[in-house]
Amino acid sequence: MAAGAEERTIRLASIVAVDIVGFSTMSERDQRNAARKVEALRSRIIEVAKAHNGRLFNTAGDGFMLEFGSAGAALGAVQDILDKRSKGEPPIRVGAHVGDVVVTDTNDLLGHGVNVAARLQALAGPGTALVSAEFRSMAQSSPGAFQSRGQKPLDNIQQRVQTFEILSKRQRFIRTLRRTLLWTTIAVLLGAAAFFAPTMWRMYQAWRAPPAVEQQATQIEAFSPQPQAPQGPRPGDTLRDCPNCPEMVVIDGGLFQMGSPSNEPGRNRDEGPQREVSIAPFAISRTEVTFAQWDACLGGGGCGGFSPMDQGWGRGNQPVVGVTWQQTQQYLDWLNDQAGGLRYRLPTEAEWEYVARAGATTAYAFGARITTRQATFRAQRPDPVGSHPANAFGVFDMHGNVGEWVEDCYAPNYQLAPIDGGAVRLAPCPRRVIRGGSYLDREPPLRAAARRSARPNDRAPSTGFRVVRTL
Repeated sequence: MAAGAEERTIRLASIVAVDIVGFSTMSERDQRNAARKVEALRSRIIEVAKAHNGRLFNTAGDGFMLEFGSAGAALGAVQDILDKRSKGEPPIRVGAHVGDVVVTDTNDLLGHGVNVAARLQALAGPGTALVSAEFRSMAQSSPGAFQSRGQKPLDNIQQRVQTFEILSKRQRFIRTLRRTLLWTTIAVLLGAAAFFAPTMWRMYQAWRAPPAVEQQATQIEAFSPQPQAPQGPRPGDTLRDCPNCPEMVVIDGGLFQMGSPSNEPGRNRDEGPQREVSIAPFAISRTEVTFAQWDACLGGGGCGGFSPMDQGWGRGNQPVVGVTWQQTQQYLDWLNDQAGGLRYRLPTEAEWEYVARAGATTAYAFGARITTRQATFRAQRPDPVGSHPANAFGVFDMHGNVGEWVEDCYAPNYQLAPIDGGAVRLAPCPRRVIRGGSYLDREPPLRAAARRSARPNDRAPSTGFRVVRTL
């Protein structure tokens, strides 16, 4: 390294690129007026960025680059920039991405995160914002704030990027109005049908009335019992929404003690304080997501086109490994497309531990100790999913085999964690939780209460995931 040179700082950042549409034409017509409009827009963008704890770090003749500490803050700023335009302001287009950036000596930013945001901005239409799947998954906003625009090729970037448009207030209002009108129409039709049904039924009976003798015979016939209304899925039932979707098992809700007692061997400080948590019924995949299931997503045009390495262990029923937390969200997007709605997600940390314990209060679902006949650990590689006995809930490999991403942001204790089974959400969220231990570990990291964390864009050959489904 040259004398005086220092290693550049690298950090995860939410980058927003703003471009003025038709800047060259504006300048040709009236250069001074164009300059005044650009300066007014620049001042407004700086104010909006400051209001959302962001900053302007680069300005070109027809564009601006902004940095925010979280995708949620960046989303709020983009919505303000689009929705609160002043009269006479030139049209703009916006791109946003969450990724690693390099910080220069002048506090400028360079790197892949900046490049993706700029290229997404170039694909956006006038008055719209186009963002990446990573940005959408980390924005922690209502899914109604986004609309999928499919996978897009970006200049000088090898993989296609799953994109979403941020909907303006006007667009969200129109969509809500359309849905309200649709449901109102359906309600009116159903109400009319219910009101006129008795009259129509009597008319039908009069038309179909049999002769008097047949009526007497009909009256003495025994009535058949009415069929029972179908019940919803029950605990232990399995379901699968598509041939390539994971097999899910229904888990009953309940209360459990989350965390580990102070005298549990191998306990870490971040496993407490213990607290009672309430869990609502849900379904969880019986096994970790496999390479076969991931490859089905790839074949269907999903998963961002990313094919993780199998480390020479084979694919098929091997648990998929080497995927980031952000890439699990791309798999979930594809899975929800197959299921026809937002039903699938990662388990929360509380849901994961509830299933890992399977009703037990010991360190493992199988007791105070665990053996290599019950889980894969102290090994050179993971086993195919389901190689060991299932726990009392009918779920495989909650201990060992591969570590599993969950939904939560990592916090060093449970002081502020929800007691309703929800995920811990922080802004910013620099690290996500991994549960279950892996084939590389000894016994303690496999405990039901054991926790680890990693950056959401980290990938490792010992980390995979499983999914849950709402009922």
